[in-house]
Amino acid sequence: MTTGAVTFPHVEIMKVESESAVRDRVRAAIYGTGKIGRAITAACQDSNDVDVVAGVTTTADKAGRDLGEIAGTGPLGIVVDDDLGSVLGRDDVDLVFYCGLGQPGHVAEVLGRIVDAGKDAITLTGLVHPKTALGKDAANDLERRAKQGGARIVGAGWNPGFILDVLPVAFADSCVRIDLISAQRIAEMRDWGRGVHEECGIGRPAEEARDSPNNPLHESVALIGDALSLGLDRIANSYEPYLTKRHREHGGLRVEPGRITGFHKRSRGYVGDQVRIEIEMFGIFCIDVEEDRLVEGSSVHVEGDAEVACSVTGDWFGDSYPITAFRAVRAVRPLGTLPPGLYRPDQLPLSG
Repeated sequence: MTTGAVTFPHVEIMKVESESAVRDRVRAAIYGTGKIGRAITAACQDSNDVDVVAGVTTTADKAGRDLGEIAGTGPLGIVVDDDLGSVLGRDDVDLVFYCGLGQPGHVAEVLGRIVDAGKDAITLTGLVHPKTALGKDAANDLERRAKQGGARIVGAGWNPGFILDVLPVAFADSCVRIDLISAQRIAEMRDWGRGVHEECGIGRPAEEARDSPNNPLHESVALIGDALSLGLDRIANSYEPYLTKRHREHGGLRVEPGRITGFHKRSRGYVGDQVRIEIEMFGIFCIDVEEDRLVEGSSVHVEGDAEVACSVTGDWFGDSYPITAFRAVRAVRPLGTLPPGLYRPDQLPLSG
């Protein structure tokens, strides 16, 4: 046995120059001061890329208030305006986050005004596949306006925009031959915004059930089909209201037995008579595991010359508004690297 001094290898410490520390920050306005607008405001406070410089509200009694106080982040010195036009006329606004509700046509109308003014736009309300949401002619017109204004538009977020469309595309990229892509999300709705609860009919009788433009699964199916060149012939949608047998209550919202406590949506993309894509979502207010026999989470399954399957759980679920906001804020830099135009979220580079 021999003994002696132990010699450690030389460790070289390298200094890394952070590009984000020296590049200009994007100056953003937030249109809509509801729950997702407040989440975007909070997310931008931790961003190295985005400064919030303006806020626009459609609620008269919020005009003139401090955006940070509305968002619960503390005063920001940003007075909320109720005139989008005056904000779009400012030279210190580079981009607008659209955080309002509305049918696709209304969303496109506001986005058109934004890009006409030469500002980039990120919408948190659908439009992840503009031609499906708006129709080919209206989507082409919106893209023309974006190019003419020298600006960019993308629908970004978590769902739609990632968990049931971009993520399945990423997994399916492991296959050359793709036979079937299926994805499912089971979502707890208790912490969703009150406006979305109203759109989804939570607490109403079954005869008042109606589908909501939120979580447009057919757009996600179309996105997957285009991204992977599957050549879909048609997309079929189904919707059913989800009724409760028990009393449910949260945050002042009460749902009595026999009333609507959520929805079950399914969207299928076909090539001929064969289903090639199937996206399914349950949105349930106050999930009751015993009654519903469902647990919050998501899954993706790809069948082809390789088989890929995953289940997704964790902090992404529960209150999904913060992660939706994070996804949108992270899209700002990648969007800015693209030529002017109208984009799907899968067309964004990973970084910018």
